[in-house]
Amino acid sequence: MKTYDLIIVGAGIAGKATSLRLAQLGLKILHLAPSFEVGFQGNDSAVWDSRIYALSASSKNLLEQMHVWSALDQGRIQVVSDMRVFGDSGHADDEIHFSAFSATVPQLSWIVESGHIEKTLDAAIQFQGLIERITDKVVGVISNNEGVTVTTQSGLSVSSKLLLAADGAQSFVREQLQIETTQNAYDQIGVVANFQAEKHHQGTACQWFLPGGEILALLPLPDKKLSMVWSASTDHAEQLKKQSPESLCAEVMRAAQGQVAQRTGQLQMLTAQQGFPLRRMKAKRMIAPDTRPRIVLIGDAAHVMHPLAGQGLNLGLRDVASLADILDNKEAFRAFDDPVLLRRFERARHGDTDALLFTTDRLQKLFANEAGHVKTIRNLGMKLVNRSHFLKRQLIKQALA
Repeated sequence: MKTYDLIIVGAGIAGKATSLRLAQLGLKILHLAPSFEVGFQGNDSAVWDSRIYALSASSKNLLEQMHVWSALDQGRIQVVSDMRVFGDSGHADDEIHFSAFSATVPQLSWIVESGHIEKTLDAAIQFQGLIERITDKVVGVISNNEGVTVTTQSGLSVSSKLLLAADGAQSFVREQLQIETTQNAYDQIGVVANFQAEKHHQGTACQWFLPGGEILALLPLPDKKLSMVWSASTDHAEQLKKQSPESLCAEVMRAAQGQVAQRTGQLQMLTAQQGFPLRRMKAKRMIAPDTRPRIVLIGDAAHVMHPLAGQGLNLGLRDVASLADILDNKEAFRAFDDPVLLRRFERARHGDTDALLFTTDRLQKLFANEAGHVKTIRNLGMKLVNRSHFLKRQLIKQALA
């Protein structure tokens, strides 16, 4: 039986980033997943991935630390210098304006395609000799004081000191550990697509809270391109997914009582729309509930949130960075699989995770409430926040973490 320091299960961005970062610390890694293929296969400037992420400074720092950021095509990265969040009153002045200039920071975030990040991580991993990849499905996990043994669908049996589960919101590993989760579905689907706009976005990300709790975000991409994330009710989302390019462009432009068209001008669709169910989920533990834990949950296996704050991937990459920092700075007398280190990781991540999940969940519920007095109060609150430079600086500080 082959043995490794670490087995990683799951091939999304969090799993790939974890394998690369921990291999750079000298750990021998087996990376297991049913597929390592990137869904988006575009290779030219005319093709763009409709799944995009707004990366925070902490995510950029991690990618720089792994020597991945410099390998990204900078022509496919858009700096966000401003963000405007509009309430659902229909009045243009019911907004919060976040400005990098006012906050005395170079930028608020960077917009990067999901597929572009994954493909660049894949390229870096090819040059890392401590990572072995096997395309296979995990069907069994056994953990004891000696280590973890994993069996796969093809009959492979491998063991390691630790196992990291990065296998997504429906995590098989988490289910095998019987770790409880708190979760709720939002009865919404995030519909995504990319557009070419008539007017230049000036590096500004816009988000509209719409009647009925729907949220429309338009995020800037290079060369007047925009990426849409429309968190729509399930029924409305199914309609959006079926619309022709011309019909969808027209509906997006009409949204927010025509405010979208005022900012973007005419829209031309670049990528077909896709939809992803939205929900909130948090695992009650991020390590195995054993006296000698051998298994760690990271990324969507540990937490899932509403996209209204654009922080889902950033939270997962902070899991990666936190674990790597704890292992890299451990006491010399501790082995990398010391349970004290894993408990440090869990304690370090709970505060950040709980705060962000709580905030996004409460905001979603606040704007889904159609009561007249609630609508009046929340839009008044947005005006007050917009007038407070201190509050805006604090919000930007949290978003830049």
